[in-house]
Amino acid sequence: MDIEYMTHSLDAVFKMNEPHVMALGFFDGVHLGHQSLLQQAKSIAKEMGLKFTVMTFDPHPDEIIKRETDRRYITPLDSKLERISAFGADKIFVMNFNLPFATLPADDFIKKYIVGLHAKHVVVGFDFSFGYKAQGDVDSLPQYSNGGLFKVTVISKKTRNHQKISSTLIRKLIRDGDVHLIPHYLGKPYEIRGCLEGMLMKALYTDRKYIMPKPGLYQVEILSGTKRTMGLLR
Repeated sequence: MDIEYMTHSLDAVFKMNEPHVMALGFFDGVHLGHQSLLQQAKSIAKEMGLKFTVMTFDPHPDEIIKRETDRRYITPLDSKLERISAFGADKIFVMNFNLPFATLPADDFIKKYIVGLHAKHVVVGFDFSFGYKAQGDVDSLPQYSNGGLFKVTVISKKTRNHQKISSTLIRKLIRDGDVHLIPHYLGKPYEIRGCLEGMLMKALYTDRKYIMPKPGLYQVEILSGTKRTMGLLR
């Protein structure tokens, strides 16, 4: 698998000369809804005999558009890329979501990053939007295909327990301490990475970008190399 980090500029050139099927989204958490989207893109790529690619973005648009200074993630970038790669993507494009990219008109995004990258089929979620001030959405996306240069598949809303599966919901469950509910939407328990202090594992130091549950006592499973240990974390 190949990862290409991209920064938008007028003269930037990104190489993907062979046709491919591309999944598009932010994919924080790579939850069950995201997994359905990725699996569909992978299946289409296999049927068409094309490479399977993914485009995601970093940082979250709100850090640029709303100037959030303490944005937390279910899966910070490295973790997100690992989870996406597990679905067998041949290539992942990581677009740096900066101010110039945020002001890119929707049609220019299509020309440069879908048609320009030779994507022949794109797969998006039902609420996907793109372009300056979210000018483009799933209803207008086919209109930008320039007479059929690429096809579009839209993945419908996925629900569980009468709630939409979403990164927003999962973030709320984490912050509220309802970690026992997370596997219903994420497909697995919530995971964080960090360093444990001391032989008795008295303290955990982790990346500040992870969302942490509210203060409380939590049952945890600690994986260090191949060793698994059950414990309690306060």
